[in-house]
Amino acid sequence: MKLSSEEQTEKCSKIHDVLAEYWNWAYYDTPHSECSWLLAEYVKKLKPDVEHRVPPVIREIEELLEQARDNPFSILDVGCGVGGFIDRTISSLCEKYPNVQIKATGIDVSNEMIGYASENLHELDVELVCDNITNRYLKFKNEPFDVAVLMVTLSFYNDENAKEVLCAIHDRLKRDGHLVVMDFAWSYKWGNFTLFKKPLQKLTNMFFSHLIGEPFRFTNRTEDHLKALLSDTNFEVTKSYLSEKKSKMKGMLVIVAKKTGIS
Repeated sequence: MKLSSEEQTEKCSKIHDVLAEYWNWAYYDTPHSECSWLLAEYVKKLKPDVEHRVPPVIREIEELLEQARDNPFSILDVGCGVGGFIDRTISSLCEKYPNVQIKATGIDVSNEMIGYASENLHELDVELVCDNITNRYLKFKNEPFDVAVLMVTLSFYNDENAKEVLCAIHDRLKRDGHLVVMDFAWSYKWGNFTLFKKPLQKLTNMFFSHLIGEPFRFTNRTEDHLKALLSDTNFEVTKSYLSEKKSKMKGMLVIVAKKTGIS
């Protein structure tokens, strides 16, 4: 049975409430509590992983900033977590473009994540919101946005609910706004044989179900699947590549898409 957007968001919130302190450790090297062996393995691999995720997305935002030359330039981070990506992005871009006012907004469904983000970003002029991006009554002070970012967020939603998220983002972008998506490259192929997809699916579902004590299904999507979702929600893909081209096992899929039409 497919979960409604509200039901899926509630489960996502539970998962990220549990993970918040470990994400904070990954980005800011803060202490974390004792945990199960499964979560310990996740934490051990998380820190180097997130350090590889951030630079490619910053490069894409910088390229968009170069093209737009808007002042101010506004960024929306959907699923902002503990604020690590916003922190690094603001630091990097403000140093390189001192004459451009960079405005950032972060939104997350997890109270715990937003709590950590508020502490980590307290010295920056950043808008942080704990809510679902699909809430049509939300009004951000920095919208419409030049660019929105989705880092490993769509995988927590089935196709129907992912389209709701994408349409909500589409509505909050400028006419020529862009979306940068980073997600797992789930299909590893050798010839016509797809490797690891089913084992990875089972392992991921087991991990998140273990965290919240109830069944949860992570959604594995191929590059073509993600592109189709974007096309269905009036985004035109302009770029798509693996963040680490030499290793599909380590690489994350990066997709840049331009807003088109009306969602």
